[in-house]
Order: sequence, then structure tokens, then C-alpha cells
Amino acid sequence: MIGFLFILLIAAWLMPPAEVGGIAMGGLVYDGLLLAFVGAGLWAHVRSSPGVALRHLASWVIIFGVLALGYSLWTGGGRLGGELDTAAGVNEGDSISFRADISGHYFVRAEVNGVDIIFMVDTGATDVALTREDAREIGFHVDRLSYTMPYKTANGVAYGAQVRLSSIALGPISQRNIAGSVLPEGLEYSLLGMSFLNKLSGYKVAGGVLTLYP
Repeated sequence: MIGFLFILLIAAWLMPPAEVGGIAMGGLVYDGLLLAFVGAGLWAHVRSSPGVALRHLASWVIIFGVLALGYSLWTGGGRLGGELDTAAGVNEGDSISFRADISGHYFVRAEVNGVDIIFMVDTGATDVALTREDAREIGFHVDRLSYTMPYKTANGVAYGAQVRLSSIALGPISQRNIAGSVLPEGLEYSLLGMSFLNKLSGYKVAGGVLTLYP
């Protein structure tokens, strides 16, 4: 603890006065002393009973590793892919079901013109709305499209370009010739809207699960 206070005083002395004034030095000293005190206690425990301390350390490493693994599976990585990949859905005969994420939204992984795209299901969207990045990945020349159609988004009105999608496939369900739009801004995810959902025989939401029927 004495060593920590010495280092803190040296750091404060070397820092410009303006930067020192912007730091809550009292809180920093308190946090540092608390960490130093806990660290000293842990070090004393390790020195007095190294075998027991190592076993405890290994147990905590395993616990935190399991928690980290579970969290990574739940939240996923990259653009989505989390929650044990609920966006992939579960096939049930001719239908496919998707579980809601922790925010209550439904995400699906679909093949659009043969390209994998992550959608958020939105019954309030008239068309299948694509982000600029997804549209480019599918094969549209996004810089040549005419963005003249107004769309209401969560961030206000955005202007999009109308397009036609040759096919959208989700597991056992496949639909062709779907009306779509490309929005260069205003969307975090592409939206699976009513131009696709209306082509289905039906869909339902029950118990936090969305089920689509061909």
C-alpha cells in the first residue's frame, strides 16, 4: 500500500495540473488502497497455503471460463449469431420456428438470391428492406439505384430504392419474386417485412417463439 501511494504521488506530480484537476483523486486513492489491501491479502494467502490457493484459483478460472463460454454462446459474435444461433431456426416439418432474443426481437437467417442474410422480422415493414451492405452482398449495384421512395424507420424518414428479390429461403420455406427495397441509411439490420410474410400461409407468435408456415 505504501508503494502504491508513492507511485500515485509521483504520477500526480508528473501530470500537468489541468489533467490532475479533472481526476477524482480521492476516489482514485480509495480504489487503489482497496485493490492494494485485497491484493496483499491474496498474496498472504498464497504464501501461507500455496496448494490450497492454487486449487481455489483453478476453481475460479473454471467457473469464469464456463460463464464466459455461456455468455459467448448466448450473445454470439460478429453481426449476430448469438443465443445458440437462434437465427438459424428449428425446422418442424414444413414450418420453421425462431426464438426471440433477449430484447424480444426475432432474427432469422435466410438465403436471398442464394446469399446468407440476417434479418430482423418486422411486421410493420411493408417490404423486405435491405441495408446497403446486405444489398451489395446480394449483388445489387447500390450506387446505381434510385433512392426516391420514402420509408418510415426508427430514426425517421429514409429514402430507399425499390428492387425485386428472386428468392428468399428459410429452411423448408422458399418464396420467389418478392418486393424489396434498399435503404442506404436508417437500418441496423435488414428487415423481413410483409412482402415476404404475406406470401406465407400463416405465422404465429406464442411463448416467445415465432413460427412461419409455408
